[in-house]
Amino acid sequence: GQKGTFQSVTTEVVDVNSSSNAYMLGGKTRQAVQVNLPAGTKKWYYRITVLDIKSSYSYQNNEAFPYLLQNNKSMAKYAPTSYGIDFFILGHSGDVASFSKTGNDNFSHYKDYARYKTNSFIGSCSLIQDNLWLGIKNPNSGQGLKAIVEVVAWGYYE
Repeated sequence: GQKGTFQSVTTEVVDVNSSSNAYMLGGKTRQAVQVNLPAGTKKWYYRITVLDIKSSYSYQNNEAFPYLLQNNKSMAKYAPTSYGIDFFILGHSGDVASFSKTGNDNFSHYKDYARYKTNSFIGSCSLIQDNLWLGIKNPNSGQGLKAIVEVVAWGYYE
């Protein structure tokens, strides 16, 4: 049989300001990252790394999520801050629009995957559909955060 392979989908760094900073300086407390899965995907993985907003940290090539998965390496999480983010998987552009409005909690998401006030983490998902976003929200009133969002798909690709 055909052997499945990993394919990098996205690596994005997002800033999520504290609510006080967003209010004063017009920053965003929430960011949505689109997940465009390639045809043939059976499952996908994500690693969210939570950093202080002033951090300029990035992983070395041999620490990047796709590399670790492809080479079956151990999955160390880097968590330099004690603050956490709220995490959601959204399945509709309307939910992204609602989620993106600071203060609005009236949006639909896949409840099985939601995490609250969570530091750096790794997860996997078997939802395969055209419209998927990862929602990152900063629930902290005074601490600005940054998140490295990495998504890697696994499946049978041409």
